[in-house]
Amino acid sequence: MDKISSFTQRNPATITRQVGQRLRGFRLAKGWTQQELAERSGVALSTLKLLESQGRGSFQRLVRVAVALGIDGELRDLFAKPAAMESIAAVKRAERQRAPRRPRKEAGDGN
Repeated sequence: MDKISSFTQRNPATITRQVGQRLRGFRLAKGWTQQELAERSGVALSTLKLLESQGRGSFQRLVRVAVALGIDGELRDLFAKPAAMESIAAVKRAERQRAPRRPRKEAGDGN
């Protein structure tokens, strides 16, 4: 199957259901039952059913299922490093700004 394409709606509930439907599609393309995928991924069958039907489940379980299906690359693409900066000035602007150092107290200062 193709990589997960862009979603048609920006509603979180709709997106999670679409992810679940796509997981189901990947599973069916491999000819696996829900029980087989649950065993291969180490996710409870009831959790897998919720993932596929409603998109409900933890991110960790989603990742486990994606790894078992061999589609974890798509998840990694979501969290890939940002594109290279276009200039040195952009890099300098993005650098962490530090607060000025406080002056050190000298020994015997009494404070």
